[in-house]
Amino acid sequence: MDNKLERIKSDTHNLNRIASLSNSSLIIQELKKLIGDSQVRAAVLHLTKDEIKAGDLAAKLGVNPANLAFYIKPFLGNKGYIALIKRGRERYYQRSELVDLIGFESVEVFAALIKSWKDKKQQASKADINTPAEGANVG
Repeated sequence: MDNKLERIKSDTHNLNRIASLSNSSLIIQELKKLIGDSQVRAAVLHLTKDEIKAGDLAAKLGVNPANLAFYIKPFLGNKGYIALIKRGRERYYQRSELVDLIGFESVEVFAALIKSWKDKKQQASKADINTPAEGANVG
């Protein structure tokens, strides 16, 4: 009985995957609307490929943790692109398999936004390294 139930679950999962793939252009269009030209929102989906703690996500994005909800809210709830996982007082986020199935990072418009975000982060960290610390003896 357990084997039959597992097989039914597996078959249902596979059917859902096939349906998702057949609707991939619609999913991509919806994600384009949700992301717009926001490099940070594209980065949110990129960084949540694996489960990530909310504070760590905010730090990697370079946003104030209090503002994280602004960037992540469009993907939550009945949209289902990102799952909110609560463990005690901690919040974690992980994008849905649906985002993986459409090949999010390989869609040209999203890949360009992610690259721009990474370039901007890299430039900011170089600027931080080249800027003397406050109170440092510069001469």
